[in-house]
Amino acid sequence: MYMRFPTFARPAVVSVFAGVMLTSAVISCAQADDIKGYLPAAVAVADFPAAPAPASQADQDDRAAALDLQAKRTPERVALAQADQKLDVLSAFGSILGAKVTEASVPSLTRLMARALRDVGATVLPFKELYKRPRPPLADPAVTACVRLPENGLNSYPSGHAMWGAMAGTVLAELVPAKAEALKARGLDYGLSRAICGVHYQSDVAAGQALSAALLAKLRKDPAFNADYEAAKAELAALLQP
Repeated sequence: MYMRFPTFARPAVVSVFAGVMLTSAVISCAQADDIKGYLPAAVAVADFPAAPAPASQADQDDRAAALDLQAKRTPERVALAQADQKLDVLSAFGSILGAKVTEASVPSLTRLMARALRDVGATVLPFKELYKRPRPPLADPAVTACVRLPENGLNSYPSGHAMWGAMAGTVLAELVPAKAEALKARGLDYGLSRAICGVHYQSDVAAGQALSAALLAKLRKDPAFNADYEAAKAELAALLQP
């Protein structure tokens, strides 16, 4: 099933603190800082795939996959998934970027990612509110989450974390081409952490990653985004030169 969406009014932008989950309640809160997204409105996506209907074959496949991922959890992968709850570029990608890349050394990159994160929240929220898909543990008590579920558990589809991880991984791969493959892979694996932790289905993750491409295409047309992108590119090139 596919649906065509109108252009949504932009929800109140979100203040994201360390360890806070990207949820409807958080996204709609007033900002505690002055960071704003680049775009004036959420990105409309024509023919975006709908969430699997309850009890459909796709929904049943998702539930089976959730239990399979849970059975295959290892302490190491759970620890990474728990760390990946934090929406922070250095926390998620710092091990690949290297010790030279810190918040102080890359202010342009920090600004780029912080503003783009606001656009992720504004774009994913209308879809979450439209489908109101229950998180896996709410649909099947056999699924146990390895992080705290948000207060509103009816916002599983799509995954905002997966959306952000895919977008960040793509942008970083362009900015640091020498590490492109590892950065892209980390961005996708960051989204997979949500399914491993039992707070999203795999289709939620895939939908979030697909939505990131639509958002990024829109961001590339924004002059302020492009200015920050070029500044971050020059910043990283100077910092990471041999």
